[in-house]
Amino acid sequence: MTPHHDQLRFRLWVGGSLVREDWLPGASLEAGAELARAHARISAAAEDRGEQWLVEVYDPDAPPDEGHMRFGTDTSGMVAPVAVVMFGSDDTQ
Repeated sequence: MTPHHDQLRFRLWVGGSLVREDWLPGASLEAGAELARAHARISAAAEDRGEQWLVEVYDPDAPPDEGHMRFGTDTSGMVAPVAVVMFGSDDTQ
């Protein structure tokens, strides 16, 4: 039997370097909103500096081939890149 973790891991890379890692309880909407705002600030600042960024969300309770979701402008570490629209922008990356 697989243990149930009920949390997600969020990692944020800027310019290929890990700049933030957080574990978030699955049912914590307030913490999730704050984490999303923090990641949005960091990734927007990186984009303003011309740096690429990548967010990875990992669910340890998901099947091994479905546990990771990655999005951002740095597609080098992605298996299947996802289009990203920055808030306040009509451009897709």
